[in-house]
Amino acid sequence: MVVSRRMISASLHFLRRLARALFAIPVVLYFLLADLVMWAIAPVLDLLAKLAFWHRVELAIAALPAYGALIVLAVPVVLLEPPKAVALWWMATGKFWPGLALLLAAKAFEFAVILRLHAIATPKLLSIPWYAWLHHAVLALRAKLYAALMTLPGVLRALRIARETVRALRDTVRRWIAPWRRR
Repeated sequence: MVVSRRMISASLHFLRRLARALFAIPVVLYFLLADLVMWAIAPVLDLLAKLAFWHRVELAIAALPAYGALIVLAVPVVLLEPPKAVALWWMATGKFWPGLALLLAAKAFEFAVILRLHAIATPKLLSIPWYAWLHHAVLALRAKLYAALMTLPGVLRALRIARETVRALRDTVRRWIAPWRRR
């Protein structure tokens, strides 16, 4: 059997498209999850921003040089890796639910703190050329993947259901927190 260049080209084109799709699916899911978590923990971030201690930390971070701000972003990741490792170990040794709870709590806390720190440090970080390029590339990739995702059937309905679920959870948490906030 003779394999032509056209067949090889078509096969490579198919493999490239398949690889892109396999890469895009987890990335889109990560971005969607990140956006949902960010939206759900917005009240926690608002509470953090109101603390006097946190305000002093924000001012100190804003005064740092660009690479100092980059190092500050790594601190929560480094500090919260050991609890996440313990959580995975628990999950692997039969303590699935406590491990999952610890993993989710550590990830949510890490996410909330990093989001807040990133919001403070972004102007400084964008002065680093490679960081600015990477930041804009990730935002462009995210926008492109979201646009492609929105063309798939059923996605808008699934997003609406997810938003309603997160909104209900958020309202429940607010009701639980409300009595404590009034003191």
